[in-house]
Amino acid sequence: MFRHLARPLLATWFVYGGVQSVLEPEKRAERAAPVVEPLLKEAGLEDVRTTDLVKVHGAVSIAAATVLALSRTPRTAGLVLAGLTAATVATARPFWLETDEQKREEQLELFLKNVSLFGGTLLAASAGHSPRRKERAKAKKDKLAAKKDKAAAKAEVLSAKASKKLKK
Repeated sequence: MFRHLARPLLATWFVYGGVQSVLEPEKRAERAAPVVEPLLKEAGLEDVRTTDLVKVHGAVSIAAATVLALSRTPRTAGLVLAGLTAATVATARPFWLETDEQKREEQLELFLKNVSLFGGTLLAASAGHSPRRKERAKAKKDKLAAKKDKAAAKAEVLSAKASKKLKK
C-alpha cells in the first residue's frame, strides 16, 4: 500500500523539475555550465548547448517520473531517475566551486537534497513487488503442477485401459 502512495509522491519532484527544465532551461544551464561545458569541450562536443541538454534531461525526467507514478515498470523508472539524479548531483549544485561561505552553505544544502532524492530513486528501483504477489504466483504454480499431475495420472489410467484392450 505504501508503495502506491510513495511512488507518485517521489515522482512529483521530478515532474515539476522536468517541466521547469523544459520551459526555462537557462537558469539550470547556467548552474550546470561550469561542470558540463569543460566536459563537452573535452569530448569534442563544443557545439552542443547546455540549455539543450537541460531540456532533454527535463523531458526524460518527466517521462520516467510519470512511469514511476503510475507504477509501470517501477524498477526501470527508478533506475532512469537515479541516473538523471546522479547527473544533477554532479552538475547542478557545485558547492565546491563557491567562494562565498553563505552561498556555499546554500548550495551544499541543495546538493544534499539532490543526494537524498538519488537515494529515494535507488529505493524505488530496488523495491520489488508485494509479498502477496509472490504468494499468488506460487499458488498459481502449485495449481498448475497439481493439474499436470492429475493429467499424467489420467493418461496413465487410459494407457493401461488401452493396453488391456489390445491384449484381448
